[in-house]
Parts: sequence; structure tokens; C-alpha cells
Amino acid sequence: MNMQTEVTRSGLLRTIFLSSGAMLLVVAVVLSPKEAFDASIQGLDIWWKIIFPAMLPFLMLSQMLTAFGFTDALGVLLGPLMQRLFRLPGQAGLAIAVGMCGGFPAGADAAARLVQDRQITAKQAGVLAAIAHFSNPMMIIIVLGTAFLHQPVAGYFLLGIHWISGWIAAMIGIRLLPLGRAAKIGTRSASDLSRNPSESAHAEVHPMLSSKATVPRHTLWLRMNLAAREARSRDGRGFGKLLGDTVSQAVQTLMMTGGFMIVFAVFIRLLSLYLTPGSSVALWPSLLEVHLGIYHLSQTSLAFVTMIALIAAVLGWGGLCSHLQVSAVLKSVGLATRSMINFVYIRLIHGLIAFAMSLVLWAPFSRYSTEVWTTFQTNTNISLPAVPPWFPMFSNSSSLALIGYAIPVAIFSLALLLVVMISLSGLIRLFNGRFSR
Repeated sequence: MNMQTEVTRSGLLRTIFLSSGAMLLVVAVVLSPKEAFDASIQGLDIWWKIIFPAMLPFLMLSQMLTAFGFTDALGVLLGPLMQRLFRLPGQAGLAIAVGMCGGFPAGADAAARLVQDRQITAKQAGVLAAIAHFSNPMMIIIVLGTAFLHQPVAGYFLLGIHWISGWIAAMIGIRLLPLGRAAKIGTRSASDLSRNPSESAHAEVHPMLSSKATVPRHTLWLRMNLAAREARSRDGRGFGKLLGDTVSQAVQTLMMTGGFMIVFAVFIRLLSLYLTPGSSVALWPSLLEVHLGIYHLSQTSLAFVTMIALIAAVLGWGGLCSHLQVSAVLKSVGLATRSMINFVYIRLIHGLIAFAMSLVLWAPFSRYSTEVWTTFQTNTNISLPAVPPWFPMFSNSSSLALIGYAIPVAIFSLALLLVVMISLSGLIRLFNGRFSR
């Protein structure tokens, strides 16, 4: 009875808090309609011209690859890498690659699809979403590096720092935070399932891989083929039905993302106007919405190395808006609130590591890259690349035109990243085989 009363009281307080906040937001919008309208247009502009065309191909690709069984086959290859670094099944490798190439919440969406396909658990999806949470590389290189900072090399530097610090933060978080214990449960890959089915926690997920007689130990290609065929038969949709579902679900996810960005753009403008009118214009955007945060930071008069470090930290943190997007995606598969708290911990670790790495590495990287580029430019007479004319934020091109460009780029970048991850997994497999004898 006491517990029920406490839960009811907690729910009542939360309802009062949220409803009061919504009422204050409505009052602020009524009092400042022009500022709210301008902010909503800004959020819509960022979503339509950057997020929508950059994310759509990856959302569609990840869903189609999972339905065709590519994820299961890939899990056989990526098992050693995923288990050694992140304590997750090999099937999680595709979600990490999608998150790195497509940005949030593409990684969380891929993790949710794996849960729905019964390849990972909801707890593992929370861990996987934290690992696969990256900003879109196209936005970092083109928008941030070329347009905001006017130094394309800074965009490549920030992307490298963003990826490396994200992997380091994930490995640290999995081993230090409470989510590490949850991630250890049932983390065997398809290759391990074939070798030790009696100890597998996911035998019911891959029934065709749970028999030694069905899958020989030494035939890697056969294990991949069986995993892909079983997943394809389990899905059962024809290509037309699959394509329609993929487009519908991807657009639905993107519409949710756009709604979050517009609301947060208005919220940030009103907070700066009424709550902290004398503070830095970059304060609230850096905490709440990553795209607005990096824009305002790039316009400050800070020392360039400090600016780079702060931008790297904001990219690692991701903003509360992106956290809520991930939460909305994963709530549909039964993720608990506690997992989102661990998700925020990893985002903090990511931001801190990215900040420290940028402070230490920017000066030598800048000096070395300048020397290399000067030598290259002298010998080839090639100037620094300008903003590509096809990018709609800085030209009159339609955002739909970018989709036609983004799809081949998405396929190539995803394939390249998967090749790197498979190579690393193969090295780990070879290392384990050598030292297990």
C-alpha cells in the first residue's frame, strides 16, 4: 500500500511538473510569437536540409539489410570484435556502422529493429544505442568544417575525434557502469552459437545455428549462409512489401526527429530570451540541440583550439534533443528508463574524452596537415575545396536532389566501414585462435 501511494505521488508530481512547463511554454510563445516562429523555421530548415536527406538512405538500408538476412550473416563475421570490445552479439555491428555513417537516431532505430527481430534483448539495445550514437558525418565535414569553421580539415579532424572518442567512451562505460552487467547476458555471436549451443542464451533466436550437426565448426561461409537464409525466411516479406514498409517506417522516424528539433529550437530561443537573457547565446543550444550548439559555438570569439574542443564535446554529448529521440525509438521495444540514464552517462564520457583529445591533438594535427596540404597544393595547384554546389543549405538546390547523391555515398561509406570492422574482427579471430592453442 505504501509503495502504491509512493508511485501514485511520483506520477502526480511528474504530471504537475510537465503540465506546468507546457503551460509556461505556451505563455512564452504567445508573448513572443515572432521569436517562436523564427526559431521554428530555423529548426525546420536544419531538419529538411541536413537531417532528412542525410539520414533517409541509412534508415532504409539498415532495415532492408536486416530483412534480407545480411545482419545475421554479418554477425558471424563481427562476433569476435563485438564481443571483445562491447560484449554484444555480432549482429550489433551493423547498427554501430549505421550509427557512425548515418547519425542519430539511425543507430537506435537499427537497434530497435534487431530487438523486434529477436536478435538482441531490450537491455542490449540500450547498450547498443549508446555505442551507435554519433552525429552525421556529412554534417560534421561539410556543414561544420567547411561552412561554419571555413576549414575543411577541421571537419575531418572533428569526425575522427568523434568516432574514436565514441568507441573509447563505449568501452569504458560498458566496463564501469551498471549496464556492463546487463550487456554480458547472452552476448555470444552466431559463430559461438555453433561451437557451444548448450551455453547459448540466444539459441531460440537462431534455431538453425544451435546444432553442431547443422553447422560445422570450420565452415565460416556455411554459417553465414545458414544465418542469412533463416533470417530471410523468418521475415517472409516480398521485395515490394519490404520496400514500402521500409520507406514508411523511415519517414515516420524522420518526422519524429523533425518534430523534436522544431520544438527544441523554439524552447531554446525562449529560454535564452526569458530565463538567461545575459548569458552566452551558445549555452542552451550546446546543452539541448547539437546542430544549433555547434553553430553558435563556431560564431564565438574564443581561441580556435578552445572552440574546436568545445565543439567536439558538444558533438560527443549530442544534446538532450537527441537523447529524447533515442528514448522515443527504444521505448517501442520495452527499454527501461534506467537504461537511458546509463545512455546519458556514456554521452558525458564521450563529451569529456572528445574535449580532452581535441585540446591535446589539434595543435600537432593542424601543423602537420598545413604542411602536407601546402606541399600538395604547390605540386598540384589544387585549392581547398569549397562548399559543394549540390548542398542545399548553401545553394538553391532542392533537398530532394541531395537524396540522389546521398544514396550512393551512403552505400559506399557503409560498405567501407563494414570492411574495416570485418578486418578488425578477423584479426581478433586470428589472434584468439593462435593463443588458444
